[in-house]
Amino acid sequence: MRRDRAAAAALLLCALLAAGCGPRTHPKATGRGPAPELGLPRADPAYVQWMERQSMLGMAPELASQVSGSGLIWSNSASAVRPGMLLEAAPNWLYITPATLSSSGSALHALAQPGVTALAARLGVRGLYVAPTGETGEIWTGRALPGGEDVTTLGFAPRVGTEEEFSRLAATLEAAAMQSGGQLPPAATGLGPDFILQARHAPRFDGIYAMMTVPKDLWSLLPNVPEEWECLPLREEALRALRERGVLPQAIVRDGLPWAEPGGWAVTGEVRGADGVPRRWVYRYNGHPLRPVLLWQDPSGQTRRIVSASIIRHTGLQGQTLAGLRLEALLGLDVPPREPTESGRTRLTPGPEALADATREIHRYGGWAMQADALPLRLNAVVLAGGTDFTRDAVSAPGAWYALLSGDARPLATLLRAAQAQGVDFRRLAHGLEAGRSLDWRPLAEASPELPARARALAEQRGEGAQWTTMASLAARALKLRPPTAPGERAGADAAALRRERERLRDAVELCEGVQLALPGLYFISPQTLTGALNIAGETPSNGRVALLGAPLLSDEESAQTVFGPLEEQLADDASFAARMARVLRARAAVRLAEGRLAAAQADDAGGYAAAVALPDGGFWLVFANFSDRPHAVGLRFPAAGASETAMDVQTGRPVDAERGARELTLDLQARQVRHVLLGATDSSVQGGKDDR
Repeated sequence: MRRDRAAAAALLLCALLAAGCGPRTHPKATGRGPAPELGLPRADPAYVQWMERQSMLGMAPELASQVSGSGLIWSNSASAVRPGMLLEAAPNWLYITPATLSSSGSALHALAQPGVTALAARLGVRGLYVAPTGETGEIWTGRALPGGEDVTTLGFAPRVGTEEEFSRLAATLEAAAMQSGGQLPPAATGLGPDFILQARHAPRFDGIYAMMTVPKDLWSLLPNVPEEWECLPLREEALRALRERGVLPQAIVRDGLPWAEPGGWAVTGEVRGADGVPRRWVYRYNGHPLRPVLLWQDPSGQTRRIVSASIIRHTGLQGQTLAGLRLEALLGLDVPPREPTESGRTRLTPGPEALADATREIHRYGGWAMQADALPLRLNAVVLAGGTDFTRDAVSAPGAWYALLSGDARPLATLLRAAQAQGVDFRRLAHGLEAGRSLDWRPLAEASPELPARARALAEQRGEGAQWTTMASLAARALKLRPPTAPGERAGADAAALRRERERLRDAVELCEGVQLALPGLYFISPQTLTGALNIAGETPSNGRVALLGAPLLSDEESAQTVFGPLEEQLADDASFAARMARVLRARAAVRLAEGRLAAAQADDAGGYAAAVALPDGGFWLVFANFSDRPHAVGLRFPAAGASETAMDVQTGRPVDAERGARELTLDLQARQVRHVLLGATDSSVQGGKDDR
């Protein structure tokens, strides 16, 4: 948001005091806006008007007016699906979560500094994805939720930056031929101005959220909460009574979907309306009671106006290339059809329609749409059939993590082969979107129903029971290591032993990331992963902050300890994690791996995994991975002849010493090692992975 709410609150307070009607502070008014008056028979009109100006719906008319009647809506086809253009321009992306970025100013200011685009180029990165960027519900409720997905505004949060700072960043990226992207407000927002105004029954704000008033004679069945926004889930007894009275539907399709993010119905406290009438509201939430769900199908079209306004701002006016969509909360948010249906798309109404409509508008302004929620494999076809350019790969990351924890890579290969069998176009998958590393094991259920529980148990045994973790900390727990951190922390330890521990961690992280980047489609990596950031106790999900350039500028309590070190130092060391990743990412772009076709994915019963991608200009990109804790020979059998071609190691550019057959290649790998091989590639292809410093 372009002005600080504290300043706005101070100005409004001065005006009210000058008029002789200063408001008393609400005991739960934790936001930076003015608090409603307790002594009035209705919500303070000045307070309501101020809230309207902060709301997403309140911002929509001004944004829409900048497009309505202009030629902007005719600049591109709404039905054009052209993922290949973006795959060629930016196959590799740096994923920045503002809460994890250490800088002396805002995140946008830090990203626009000289040297950032040059650093990205050395890393082999051509796109910058910054998310989430909106103000969250914490300022209104006083409660921070993991992930920062509880967005309540269309503008930037103060810690993220200003519109002017974004303009400077956009100019910097354009000069460097880099693409920009970010995430639109999700369908499950935070509890902010729009929700509060609808609950206060303010004019024009009905129909934004899936919420209904509860008859007063049923209030005795509701949780007894002392304050308006002390929102709690409903008990089964209350749910049953509200269904019997017709307040709530008898059933929601979404509640029967085993893969859906947990949610349900919650209730507010007693809310005094703008008309003076006290009400209690029951509403749909997703993930947490402080994340209410938008109502896409309301005839008022309020939610559609908010989504449209966010697209106008993000893609039409700011010119961001990639728009992330988080509309999972809308999938199946409907009553079951009277007649059984075999159509997955119909069963998931209104989610697919919302994705398709949002995608068309993003296309209209020249952008690309990416479905960014973790969905089951079988829904990829539904999402992509609606025209969405890319959808999140929800299986390769948890599959690789499980393989690291267990030494068993067979579920990973099984899931990838299942995607092949379903006709998934891997070019339209986005890998590495687990920013902050949310350990979501649900997608593993498609390989075997008991796998999610087994994965959670393994993670908890290794000390990673929390939902959020960094990749380096997860690797350390998988290896049963106490991570080497600050130089003086383990002064008594042998220097060679510490160096070997860092190398083992480097290999384990490279192993998990290598599996994902060796697949076609977009690939995202975060500074936390590149620096080897470690968890900070009690921090979720940021786990401390890291710097893109130089050292962190925050105190030790706020900054993450890093195993691999600052990026600039790593790129000067050919053996470092970042330097090794950079060579592979530059080669990935040079041979156009993102535009390739997955030809094979195999695993053995000893921790071995291998995959082959047919490249668009001929030849194959092969990945060989050993997830076991001992040396192992990993073989790959080809679906077509080709093993007689020249095989070159991506890291070294040298011929590979391997056991070869007519249609098979076998490599000897060390424990938890990954190797990338180009088969039938030219010298110039491998040269594309070199740093031209």
